[in-house]
Amino acid sequence: MRRSWFHLFADCLLLGVLLLVCSLPVVTAFPAFVAGCSVLREQARGGPGVTPAPLLAALRRVLRSAPVALCLAPTGVLALLWLDAVVLDAYVPGMAVPVTVAGAVVAATGLRCAAGWREGVSWRVVAGAAFRSMPQRPLVPLLLTGAAVAAAVLPAMSVVVLLVVLGPLALAATAVDAWRPLALSAAGPDPTSSRSTPSPLSVSPPPPAELSSN
Repeated sequence: MRRSWFHLFADCLLLGVLLLVCSLPVVTAFPAFVAGCSVLREQARGGPGVTPAPLLAALRRVLRSAPVALCLAPTGVLALLWLDAVVLDAYVPGMAVPVTVAGAVVAATGLRCAAGWREGVSWRVVAGAAFRSMPQRPLVPLLLTGAAVAAAVLPAMSVVVLLVVLGPLALAATAVDAWRPLALSAAGPDPTSSRSTPSPLSVSPPPPAELSSN
């Protein structure tokens, strides 16, 4: 039976709580978010849905594929940009705006990579595809930036929203990836393919057979 929109909304809120719990060690924050996007993608294809077991299984897969630097970098970069914005706003009023914009762009890139990751694909390929897609599809980073800003502003208005905000954010990132998926190819077209597979026009005809003398 098809799940109603209310069940999907409840699953989204439950995912937000589960992601918050998985993110408490801080180092697992980004891998947990990637796992949440994976669970939502599997649910859209008829998967088991949002429960702790599929989320933990997806988190284990993500952690196996991610180096330690990847677990630390996204959270560390955002924390550093936030501290820079606070310090600059205290000493140089107005300078916090460009740092905040940079933080939103970094967050949008992280959301794009988190939703675009697939098991068996290296993170270098995912990051490269995310950066290449930006000039080609500028609406995607714009939508993800808006989602990241909303996820940062809403908890400031009500602390209770912090318990569930990661769920709708993961849903937004997964929906955008389903709309405009990344081109996950390890390399572009082979530049030697034109030489290794000659076109019919470049094939020289065989030499004429010599007439044998009787």
